[in-house]
Amino acid sequence: MKEADKREINAINIQLIALVVALVSAVISIIITYNQKLDLENKETPLNSKELFNLTLFNRILVLVLSFVFLYVNYVLYKISKEEKEDLKSYILQIIASIFVIISGIIALYVVGLSETENIVDVENPII
Repeated sequence: MKEADKREINAINIQLIALVVALVSAVISIIITYNQKLDLENKETPLNSKELFNLTLFNRILVLVLSFVFLYVNYVLYKISKEEKEDLKSYILQIIASIFVIISGIIALYVVGLSETENIVDVENPII
């Protein structure tokens, strides 16, 4: 097995782990959204405002970390393709897209950080 193949397999393994973590983040987003729905229906919610704030903050940090992981994987695949003299256009575009996702993740985390615990549902967008 070539060294490049081993590095690509490692990058794919990292990506698989990150995708599982992304599923966890999606479940957290579902919980946040369901809590918001119950609150709007004036029903008892499983999370109080402080817990909801902490969960939202954690989820935003998790999404930001995942964004960096996907940028890293894209960069590793770019380097491997460059060594093998493949077309790099798609890899460059994916790296640029990853950078935009990181920027949006930083902004979303900043918005949550600015929010008060009482109005966190007004600024939380649970979509990843």
